[in-house]
Amino acid sequence: MTNAIKKQLFDCAKSWLNAGEFSPHSLVNTSLIKSAFEALDVEELFDSAIEVLCELVHETQEIHENIEIIGVLLPQIINLKPRIKRDWGDEETIRGYARLFSEAGETYRVLLVDDPKTYYPLIEAIGECSAYPDLDIVPITFPFWMRLAGILGKRATVLPLFQTTFETLMGVIIKHLHFPADMSTLTGQEADNFRSFRHVMGDTLKDCCAVLRTKNCLLAAYEMITSALAKGPNFVTWQEIEAPLFAMRSMGAEIDNGDEVAVPKILDLIPQLPSHPRVQYASLLIIARYTEWINLHPNYIPIQLQYVSAGFDNSDSEVNAAAGQALKYLCQDCKQVRNLFLWY
Repeated sequence: MTNAIKKQLFDCAKSWLNAGEFSPHSLVNTSLIKSAFEALDVEELFDSAIEVLCELVHETQEIHENIEIIGVLLPQIINLKPRIKRDWGDEETIRGYARLFSEAGETYRVLLVDDPKTYYPLIEAIGECSAYPDLDIVPITFPFWMRLAGILGKRATVLPLFQTTFETLMGVIIKHLHFPADMSTLTGQEADNFRSFRHVMGDTLKDCCAVLRTKNCLLAAYEMITSALAKGPNFVTWQEIEAPLFAMRSMGAEIDNGDEVAVPKILDLIPQLPSHPRVQYASLLIIARYTEWINLHPNYIPIQLQYVSAGFDNSDSEVNAAAGQALKYLCQDCKQVRNLFLWY
């Protein structure tokens, strides 16, 4: 059978599965599954094989009804994990693996949580795809992390294995948040796309908060900044500080207004940070995000107002705008600040 015919068969099988013309478990004793996995080694068949395997996984969402075919599919998908390192330099191949691993992880997430000893390699594979440097590939994995966090976040305790997974994921995401060393390497559209994507990554940081708890995530980001600062002003880049600050802002929506550990450390740190415009911009937006907490801790108002006021003196228009936003929310959420301005 020629590769052209095999491709047509895979495409046809995908369409029929999608249309419900036959059920996935009817394929258990056929050669289609074996042929699809073998086709992953053939360049001209790779995309079609990924498509039909993803469709097979998707159509086995009713786990108890399809446990037999899942028992055939899932081990073979997990066995593909070493190929990530083998094919690391081929972006399109990694994209295909990321799609298949993520589809399997999302569909079989209950199995992964119930039996991590058996299925944890699949989570590791998705984690490796999340760490891939091509930011067009990374978001393929985000729905999996959201759904896994949705399960784990409801549990009173989380296995250390999963805690480590989400700690690693948070580090990976914050690394992706780093602006390039030379912003001139990005076109205007690329820069806009990157800024937009940072907010998408912020949602995955919130998933990390659901599993690890927000206080722990904030403290981890805080430690990243203090570790960077410890290298000395001549050895730290503004990106190493700004990325964790952006993460703190993204996770700010999840903070406990009664927190007495992480948030005070962050607000005490902000005035000590370098005066780089991007650092100042990120810091001001953190203040804008944390105003409900500040309202309940009015002793922090004077130093925050002083920092915000300095933002208006900056020559950078974006810093000015961030200062305006911070002042707006301080006035909106903090009674003492509002009364102060009303009095004047």
